Amino acid sequence: MYKTEKLIGHNEKLISLRRPHWIYLAEGFFWLLLMTAVGFLIEFVLFKYAGSKILYNYGLLLDVNLRWVTFDQYFTPFPAMMFGVGLAVFWPYFLIYISTEIALTSQRIIHKRGLIFVNVDQVDLEDIRAEHVDHGLMGWFIGYGAIKLDCRFIDDVRLPAIGEPYKLVRASHNARLKNSAIDYGEEEFSSHDKRIKAAEQNNNRKEKMARLKAKMKASFRKAT
Repeated sequence: MYKTEKLIGHNEKLISLRRPHWIYLAEGFFWLLLMTAVGFLIEFVLFKYAGSKILYNYGLLLDVNLRWVTFDQYFTPFPAMMFGVGLAVFWPYFLIYISTEIALTSQRIIHKRGLIFVNVDQVDLEDIRAEHVDHGLMGWFIGYGAIKLDCRFIDDVRLPAIGEPYKLVRASHNARLKNSAIDYGEEEFSSHDKRIKAAEQNNNRKEKMARLKAKMKASFRKAT
């Protein structure tokens, strides 16, 4: 597998190497199990109503002899077919999980994806104007988020969901501060750091739960 370390030059230092959050793998398994369950459900319905006039009228009764297996109204190919559909849905999530890497170096952020056909997005730290973390409902609850990099001169870069995204954002600002080639002073760093801390606190699960409870209590009081 192509390693992201090969993209790092001799004059730069690797600070952080991150992989996508396990939610990609969980979501892929969810669809795989759901599609397989649907296949067994279809088979159960056919088994339950096998021999009925409805099945005969619509030609749904099966009688197929293959070399290794026989399909009939009691043993249908639907579970295997739906498993194949689930596998097709599962594979892209699995591929993202195993083949994607996000590297932060002293000069840039690198987003590598793909096993055989590798695609690489990279942006210099000095070209990043702002970072936006998108949690979503599940991300807020579990603790992951996708980072969108607002860039100058090039298209914006969207990174996949990772755990504790604000740590990567904060580390990128630290790297920018330490890079003497980038015009980035202590005052600007302090301003961005306060903004990052505020966003992190605002999206903290405990803080959000407390605000949600307060809103529910206020709504209940108004209703009564």
